[in-house]
Amino acid sequence: MSWWQVLPVVLGAVCLILLPGYLIAVACGARGLSRIGLAAPLTTSVVSMSAIVAGMLGANWSILWLLIPTILISVVGFVIGRVVDRSRTHKTLRTFSLPRPNLRSTVVVLAVSLSGSIIGWHLTQLFGRPESVSQTYDGVFHLNALRYIMDTGTASSLTLGGMPTGGENPSFYPAAWHGLVSLLIQATDTSIPVAVHAANIAVAAIVWPIGCIFLCTRITGHRPIPVLVTGVLASGFSAFPYLLLDFGVLYPNFLSVALLPACVALAAMVLRVSSDNRQPWTVSFLALFATLPGLGLAHPSTLMALAALFLPLGGVAVVRHWRQLNRRRAHAARFIPSLAGLVLYTTAVVMLWQELRPSEAASNWEPFLTNARAVGEIIAVAPMGAPAAWMMMFLTLAGLLHIVLRRGTWWAFGLFLVTAFLFVVASSEPEGDFRTLITGVWYNDSFRLAALLPVTTVILASIGGSWIVTVIAQRLQERGKVLVLQHNQPRLTTTVPAIAATITAVAVLVPLVQGASIDLPIREAHRKNYALTEESALSIDERTLIGRLPQHVPDDAVIAGNPWSGTAYAYALSGIEVLTPHLGTTGAPENLQLLMELNQVSTNPAVCSLLQTTGVEYVLEFPGKEIHAGDHFYPGVEDLSGQPGLTVLDSEGEATLYEITAC
Repeated sequence: MSWWQVLPVVLGAVCLILLPGYLIAVACGARGLSRIGLAAPLTTSVVSMSAIVAGMLGANWSILWLLIPTILISVVGFVIGRVVDRSRTHKTLRTFSLPRPNLRSTVVVLAVSLSGSIIGWHLTQLFGRPESVSQTYDGVFHLNALRYIMDTGTASSLTLGGMPTGGENPSFYPAAWHGLVSLLIQATDTSIPVAVHAANIAVAAIVWPIGCIFLCTRITGHRPIPVLVTGVLASGFSAFPYLLLDFGVLYPNFLSVALLPACVALAAMVLRVSSDNRQPWTVSFLALFATLPGLGLAHPSTLMALAALFLPLGGVAVVRHWRQLNRRRAHAARFIPSLAGLVLYTTAVVMLWQELRPSEAASNWEPFLTNARAVGEIIAVAPMGAPAAWMMMFLTLAGLLHIVLRRGTWWAFGLFLVTAFLFVVASSEPEGDFRTLITGVWYNDSFRLAALLPVTTVILASIGGSWIVTVIAQRLQERGKVLVLQHNQPRLTTTVPAIAATITAVAVLVPLVQGASIDLPIREAHRKNYALTEESALSIDERTLIGRLPQHVPDDAVIAGNPWSGTAYAYALSGIEVLTPHLGTTGAPENLQLLMELNQVSTNPAVCSLLQTTGVEYVLEFPGKEIHAGDHFYPGVEDLSGQPGLTVLDSEGEATLYEITAC
């Protein structure tokens, strides 16, 4: 299967993620770039919340649980907005209309297309083939969770954690990503691996650049140069979107970080520190709260990241408010509400910070850098040992210089300091209470916090890059006749030399922010996690045998095997249930006992009782490497060749499928 054949599925994923939220945003009165910026976060909220409601009602999860709420919310939002407009004025009423194409929307489309093409190309190199799977610890869980959703008809975050135990004692697990991908599988009738890659390409190549542009234009304004520059820069970070599709793989974190820029942009608009506040404040306020469920159910840690990023935004908003009060010579009592609000919010964040976190036992990632090296990796835009991104570093420093010279937009630098501080603490602070307090929300995991750095670095780099390109264009502005590019307000004029300089500068910027800083990590990630070879954790022979399972095994069968050897993938890739669908647990005690004693089936009567209890009738033996460089010993399902009571049904190389005939 070629990537060109997957393109319709990718386009389907883009429509699935953007169209419902866009419809809601337009109907509820969002304006300008907010309409497309809000699309993915709103869709994610609808999907994740609808999945919970459907699970509570016992209804099967389907595309209707996205379409019906989208239509209802859009109608209600439009009607309420119309009533509000009528109460304000009788002269103009809101009408439902899609925006007409103009220069600004055209530039946004060009910027997203440019960034998306670059990111999409890199991801095809990372994944290798459309049918490949991430041969990682979390990759097994995420793919099997999708199969579990298809089998059970529920994608609720309240129950998905029960997948490893067959639904017994279900626990919370953020399932927004799984809900979206499962709908894509239903809508396109494609395989799980292809749907996973298509959805991730859509999120990385479309949702992420849109969010970055939406966020950066809250500072630079909706001008062509900043939009184009931000689009180019969004594709130039090794830490996102590529890192989380290599390490882990952390698909829920990946989706939540892609949504984060839009949520930060909304926060800036709500606090009125944004340079673009044309949208009614109530619309921005309600939109922000509407995106929080999706962000939190994509991954709660990113919701806490947003809470932390609110602090510099709130601090700047309070200072600006106080300056206005000083100019008006307001009474001292007028200062109290804003100060009290900031104190209460900070207190609430601290309390949630202490409560909404995994256990200390699960937060066992150790520091591996010195403070100096951690700071150096941040400045070089090269966290987690990636090659230095020299041009991105230069533009980031230029953006900081611009902020200092103009003495404005300090909240952008404040956001950067927050994410930098978190990364430094996780990667270089000694283990102890302080490190656990600050970064325990992210399991003390430097990889997760490294992925947050591009969200704030792109703002500084965009400011710096836009400054440089604008200066170049302005130098040539007077060397040609003025061209009016937009007739509606605000009037936009430029000259041919300025246009040529802008296009040239942006074109030169594209290769300068790519290169080894991205290419080398992607090639290494493909080799380690996605390449299908005879030496990979899931080998060619093993993958081939899994593909033939439905020819030998009934649909309702249960297969035992060492999950770490790759047998756990049989559930996702063939639809045949496996005894242990997750590497983190073997489930019930009977499962572990069977993995230890199944080879005694012809001599130990207790094994037949275990087989009856668990429903196991077949065994897969993959004798090659284990996933995650594991080394686990399950003697009951290893070295089975020649064992009495087992009959070979199929084999490919050393990979073998047995039927248990002793009982």
